[in-house]
Amino acid sequence: MRFDTRPSTDKATRTPSPGETGKVRASKRGTGALWIVMAVLLFTLAYGGILLVKIQQERETLITEAERSQANAAGYLAERVTARIAEARYALAFASADLRDTPIDEIVPAARARLSAIGDSDLVEDVAILLPDGRTIAAANPGDGLREMAGQALDAPSGLTAEIVEGQPAHLVLAVPVQLSDGTVGAFVARLATDLVLPDWGDERVVALADSNGGMLAIRPQMRSVRAGTPLASRFGLDDAFVDRLAGEGGGATSDARFGEERVTFAVAPIAGTELRVYALGAMRINQNAWYRTISFYGLMFIAPIFVAMGLSALVFTQMGRLRSTRQQLEDNEQRFRVAIEGARCGVWDWNPEADTVFITDSLARILGMETALECSGSEFLRLFSKPDRERLRAAMRGAPAGGEVDLEVLAAHAAVWLQMRGRILPGAVGSDQARIVGVAIDITDRKGAQARVVAAESRLRAALESMSESFVLWDSRHRLVLWNRKFRDAFDFSDGMLKPGMSYAAVEQAAARAIKTVHGGTENKAAYEIELADGRWLHYSDRATADGGMVSVGADITDLKHHEAALTENQAQLRKTVEDVKRSQARIADLARKYEAEKIRAEEANRSKSEFLANMSHELRTPLNAINGFSEIMLKEMFGPLGDERYTGYMKDILTSGQHLLELINDILDMSKIEAGKMQLQPEPTDASELIGQCVRIVRGRAEEKRLQLRADVSDLPEMELDPRAFKQVMINLISNAVKFTPEGGRVTVRGFLSGVGVAFQVSDTGIGIAKEDLPRLGRPFEQIENQHSKSHQGSGLGLALSKSLIELHGGTLTIDSVLGEGTTVNVVMPISQDQPIDLDALAEIEADAYSDIDGNDDINRVEALLSEAMDDGFDADDEFVDSATTARIAAGE
Repeated sequence: MRFDTRPSTDKATRTPSPGETGKVRASKRGTGALWIVMAVLLFTLAYGGILLVKIQQERETLITEAERSQANAAGYLAERVTARIAEARYALAFASADLRDTPIDEIVPAARARLSAIGDSDLVEDVAILLPDGRTIAAANPGDGLREMAGQALDAPSGLTAEIVEGQPAHLVLAVPVQLSDGTVGAFVARLATDLVLPDWGDERVVALADSNGGMLAIRPQMRSVRAGTPLASRFGLDDAFVDRLAGEGGGATSDARFGEERVTFAVAPIAGTELRVYALGAMRINQNAWYRTISFYGLMFIAPIFVAMGLSALVFTQMGRLRSTRQQLEDNEQRFRVAIEGARCGVWDWNPEADTVFITDSLARILGMETALECSGSEFLRLFSKPDRERLRAAMRGAPAGGEVDLEVLAAHAAVWLQMRGRILPGAVGSDQARIVGVAIDITDRKGAQARVVAAESRLRAALESMSESFVLWDSRHRLVLWNRKFRDAFDFSDGMLKPGMSYAAVEQAAARAIKTVHGGTENKAAYEIELADGRWLHYSDRATADGGMVSVGADITDLKHHEAALTENQAQLRKTVEDVKRSQARIADLARKYEAEKIRAEEANRSKSEFLANMSHELRTPLNAINGFSEIMLKEMFGPLGDERYTGYMKDILTSGQHLLELINDILDMSKIEAGKMQLQPEPTDASELIGQCVRIVRGRAEEKRLQLRADVSDLPEMELDPRAFKQVMINLISNAVKFTPEGGRVTVRGFLSGVGVAFQVSDTGIGIAKEDLPRLGRPFEQIENQHSKSHQGSGLGLALSKSLIELHGGTLTIDSVLGEGTTVNVVMPISQDQPIDLDALAEIEADAYSDIDGNDDINRVEALLSEAMDDGFDADDEFVDSATTARIAAGE
C-alpha cells in the first residue's frame, strides 16, 4: 500500500503542524497494528480449526485401517469355509462320476463303497444317494428329511442349502446329481456340520456363519443365548439392509457395530458360489502409538504458525505486488506455450501413478480425435491407443518411477495418427512421494510414413540387387564402397567380413587381384571391359557414372558365351549334319506319335468298355440272382408247404448261400468299377461311429459264435465324425468278417477305436493264421488273393480289402495292414473327423508306430488280452460291456 505524498494543488489547504503530523502517523500505526493483531488471531483460529479437522481425519483413517484388517480376516475365513465346502463337493462329484458307468443292478454295493469313503470325513455327518425310484442308499442310517433337503439343495444354483431345525444345531446340505447307466438321474446328498465348516479364529474375536437372510448357522466361541437361525445383524446393532449391501459388494467392515455396550468392528464376507456369509466381530483397535504421535505433531504445528504468521504478515503486501507481476508473466508464458505446442503438432500429458489419473491438454486431445482437454483414468488413457501398444505404454509408465524415461512410438486407436510419447518423472513437493510422469506426445505420422517408405524402398532395392544375376557394386563420389550384392562377393571370392562400406576403390581392387587372371580392354576412353578370372570364368564389366559423381559397376558372367564362341566354329559343321538328322528324326517321331495316339485311343476305349461291361453284367446278373435268392428263401422257409425230402432243404440252403455270396461279389465288382471310373459319390454326414461299429459287430457275431471266437469291441468315447454311414459300415463288416474268417476256433477278434493326433484310428486285430511279410504288398489290389484258386481253403473274390481301401481313401483316410504269419493280423484305419480337415501323413507315421501310448509291444497286448479274458470269466460280459483303453492299461499294470 502506497501513501500519496504529492503536494496539494489546493492553495486553501492548510499545512499541518508538526504535532498534528505526529498524531496522524501514530493513529495510522495503531490502526495497522490492530489489523495485524486481528489477522493473526483470525489465522490462529482458522488454522486451529483446520488442525482439529485434520486430527479427526487421521482418527478416521486409523479406524478405516482397523476395519480393513477386520474385513481381510473375514475374507480369509470365507476362503477357508469355501475350501471345506469344496472338499465335500469334490468328493461327491468324484463319486458321481465313478458311478456313471456302473450297471443299475450293481449300483447298491458300488454306492455303499463310495458312501463309506465319504462318510469317513469329519466334516460329513450324513451322506446318502437318492435313486429316482425312491430308494435311499446310505452307509449308515440317514437323518430325517434328507430327501426334502436334497430337493432344496438341487434347486439352489450352488447345490447347497442350510437346514435349521428348532432346538438343534444347524447343518449344510450339499447335493450333486448322479447320471446313472440306465439314463436316469439320482443325487448324492451330504449333511455337513456347520461347527466344523466354520474354523476357529481365536484372538478374542467372534466369528459366525450365516445364511442369506442373516440367520446364524454356527458361531465361535459357542454362545448358549444364540440359537440356530437367530438374526445376527440386529444383535450387533446393525441394519439387515446395510449388512446385505456390504456382502453384495464383495465384503466389507464397519465400526458402528455394538456388542452389548461396547463399540466393536464388524466385518462380513460372502462365500464364493453360495449365498452364505461369514461374520467377524472384534474390539475396535487403533494404533495408539500412531495416534499419540499425531496429537503431538499437530500440537507443534499449531504453535509454530503463530510465530510464522507474524513474520508472514510483514511480507504480505510485498508478495502481493510480486504475485500480480508473476501471474501476468505466467499468463503470457502459458499463451506462448500453447501457441508453440499447437504449432508443433504435439500435446502434453500428465500421469499421476498414485491416483492413476491422466491429464490431457487441448492440443493432444484434438490430435486423438476429442474436442477438448480432459482428465481420465489410466485405463481410459491407454484405450486411446491401439491394442498392441497399450501393454508397451503401460510397461514404460511402470518403469519410469525406477529411473527410466518414457520414449516410445504408439498408434492412436481412433485415428490414423502415430505419436512419439516422451516423458520423465516430475518429483512431487518436498516431503511428498507422489511423483508424476509428465511428457509430450509428438505427431510423427508424416515421419513414420517417410520412414516406412524409405525402409520399403531400401528393402526392395536390396532384394532387387540380391536377385540380380549380374554382379553389382556402387561407389560414391570419392570412389569409396557403398553397396554391393552377393554376386560381386562370390565373383571375386571375397570372404565374409572382407568387404566393408567405406573401403577405397584401390583397396577393393587389391583384394580382388588374387582372383583375377587378366583384364581385357578397360582403357580410359572405354567404360566396358572383360575380366578373366583365375578359375576360368569370364566377366563383362561396365562402369556408369551416377548423378552425384559416384559410379556403378555391373558385371555379367560371360563364361558360357566365351565357351560358345570357342566352340562355335567347331560346331558349325556338326550343326549342318545335326539339322539333317533332326529332319529325319522328326519324320520318324511324327509317325510314332500318330501310332501312339491311335494305341492310346484304343486302350482308353478298352478300359471304358471293361468298366461298362462290368457295370452292365453286374446289373444283368443281379436281376436273376434276386429271383434265385428270393425263391430259394421262400422254399427254404416252406412258406407254401413242405418240400418233402430233407435233402431239398439242404439244397435250398446251399442255393441261397451261394446266391447271396454271388450277389455280394457282384455288388463288390459294381462298387469297384464305379470307383475305378470315378463315379462313386460319397454322402458324408455327422455320424456316431461307435454305434455303426456296434451294428457291424452284432451282424458278424453269429459267425464268430459258430467258430467259438471271442469277439470284443472297444469304441467308447469317440467324437461325432463326418462320413458316409453306408460305406463305413461296408468297410468295417468286410474287415471284421475277414478277421473272423481267417481266425481258427477258440481265437480272438478285437475291434478298437480311439482318438489320435491326426484323427480317429480304428484297429481290427485277430489271432488268426496271419500273412507272410512278402505277401503284404499284394493285399489291397483288386482280385488279389494270397492263396491260389487250386490250394485256397477260404472262400472269397479278393475284392473286399481293395474295396475297403478305396472307400477309406475316398474319405481322405488310410488303411494299412500289420501281420505276423501264424500269430495274427491287425488292420489299421485312420480317418479324419471332418472332411474339411485332411490327415497329416507325417504325423500319421508316429501314430502307426504306437497306437496306445500306455501299452508297448505285442507281449504287453497279449498279456492285457489274457487278463481281460480272466476278468470276463470273473464277471465282465463281452456282449454288453465295452472295456475302454484306460481299463486295459490299468489291467496291464497289474491294478
